[in-house]
Amino acid sequence: MERSGTGQDRYGPAGLSGPGGPGEPAGSGGLGDPGEPGGLPLLPGFREMAIRRMSAERRRLVGELAEQRRSAGLSQTEVAARMGTSQSAVARLEAGDADVRASTLERYAAAIGGQITWQLKADRP
Repeated sequence: MERSGTGQDRYGPAGLSGPGGPGEPAGSGGLGDPGEPGGLPLLPGFREMAIRRMSAERRRLVGELAEQRRSAGLSQTEVAARMGTSQSAVARLEAGDADVRASTLERYAAAIGGQITWQLKADRP
């Protein structure tokens, strides 16, 4: 909220609040600033490994959903109409390359007469 023409907002110079929000100095290394003092620890390769694992699991789930759609005798167009989206959006989802939101997968499952249940599993070697 900038006061007209002053370059100041109610927390000080405009645009200089830190990552923790108003009142935290810019460059203070808030929790969202990995590697900085007070930030989260860096775990080299973790993000890439997690993305690969999630991607593989998501592709498996999407493949199962698409197979259930075909088994139910539904076309992508019919599923799209039930979801309130386009056939091309359903085709992109089924291709498995998109980073699909959980709510979209749940809507797809409902459109084919299914339901997704979520379970947290601890990664243990």
